Amino acid sequence: MFKYFKKNDPYRIVALILILVISRVVFFFFSNSDESVLTVLQQYDHSGPLSDLTFSGLKSINSVLLSAVLAAVLILLNSILLNSIFIRNASFEESTFIPAALYIIIISASKDFYLLSPSLIGSSFILISLNFLFYHIKYRGTEENILSTGFTIGLATLFYYPFFWLYVSVLIIYLLYSSTITRRYFLMTWGFILPILIAWVVFFVLDNDTGFLNTFFTAIVSAKTIGSGFDQALVAFSLGLALSLIAVIQHFSGLGMTNHQILVQKSMTWVGFFGILTFAIFGSNNVLALALTIPALSYFSTKMLVSLSKKVMAELLFISLLIAALATMFLGY
Repeated sequence: MFKYFKKNDPYRIVALILILVISRVVFFFFSNSDESVLTVLQQYDHSGPLSDLTFSGLKSINSVLLSAVLAAVLILLNSILLNSIFIRNASFEESTFIPAALYIIIISASKDFYLLSPSLIGSSFILISLNFLFYHIKYRGTEENILSTGFTIGLATLFYYPFFWLYVSVLIIYLLYSSTITRRYFLMTWGFILPILIAWVVFFVLDNDTGFLNTFFTAIVSAKTIGSGFDQALVAFSLGLALSLIAVIQHFSGLGMTNHQILVQKSMTWVGFFGILTFAIFGSNNVLALALTIPALSYFSTKMLVSLSKKVMAELLFISLLIAALATMFLGY
């Protein structure tokens, strides 16, 4: 399977869909999960107003199947977008579909991502912002580009409040790895604030602006004690995390990499770090807060696999990731 996904062929998307379908069939017919959309909705912490609006529609339909299908479609689109970002930035020695496959495999390891959630929807806008980010670092993009970076992070925040802190991560990446002029930092900040400001205006018209602000500022600083989510994350993502840590150690010096590849690696390290930090602060009894970390795990796991000289070992590790993902989901992690 590793050899199959290593080729940069759009028809590999069919195989990605197949993985999604098989894992969802196992989830619905062989796992012990029988949660409805309404039950899952009540478990979500730090849900933003755009998520509340989205789930109010799902609440009226009350279909678990619809939620699962929408989640699967979103995961597929996220994987394709993430893969195109890495190809466009020549992040690896050759163009490959392995990051997309690993994104789907890793995220399918936990049942929490089998239904639509605020963090899953918000992560789509985070990936779009990363696309703008890498374009700016590589080409010193236009003001529209950096404005869009802030705007998409702002939209992600309105779906899942903890994504507010990714703005800090992107700001650090721009400060350390780009020659962005000072005026553009203010422009990105304005883009980030704009969707939040629009949301406030809507709540102001509805005479609930104070409630919105109180919820917003409370949610972005309201820490949660990690409960069963820690054990769940440790089991579900342990193999992907182990491969990623090995890749970080092996490629820390950036030997044999281009300057832009090194910048991409450093940027994904910051994204992964803030993803884990978000989970440590805002995670509780599920792993939804790790949605920001999974693109980083996909990136570093890919680096680990493609760097192996023995392709048989890479094939075995890839299949092990797939089997482990299905096993942990089947066991209810």
